[in-house]
Amino acid sequence: MALLRWIEKLSMWIAGLALLVMGAIVTTSVIGRVVFNAPVPDDLIMVGLLMVCTILLPLAYIESQAGHIVVTIIADRFPKRLQAILRASGALAMGIFFGTIGVMVAGKVPQEFAEDLYYDGQLDIPTWPMKIVFAFGVAILVLRLAVTVFQSLRFALFGAAKTDTDTPSSSAE
Repeated sequence: MALLRWIEKLSMWIAGLALLVMGAIVTTSVIGRVVFNAPVPDDLIMVGLLMVCTILLPLAYIESQAGHIVVTIIADRFPKRLQAILRASGALAMGIFFGTIGVMVAGKVPQEFAEDLYYDGQLDIPTWPMKIVFAFGVAILVLRLAVTVFQSLRFALFGAAKTDTDTPSSSAE
């Protein structure tokens, strides 16, 4: 559990760094275009690829903090154990959905690596590295969702007390 929390926090830092690099690329490209009439080559491709880091890597951490946007107007009125079952059901559905996407993307990596596929542009950026980042981001999210399902079901079945590693039930509490 501590390892998962460490990976989630590291992923957040990597996503933040990717966001800063995106800003630097855009800024440098704009300055280069205006001042020297020469933007950064493949700037749009690089920024688009870095979006994978900034969007997917923080998802597991956000799930661990229940930091996503939820609307629980009706669910907040249910008993706590029923809320836990609903939370487990949602996490399970989300895990299946994202897990399927992650498996499909990860399955393409060996073929793309073997075929040496790259994005069209001046720099010939390979396609597989960000697919690995995508699959990793999805994998830690699915792992966190599995923990959420387990903890929510444990609470629903046994009324187990929450610990510091449990997922908060909602942002309204």
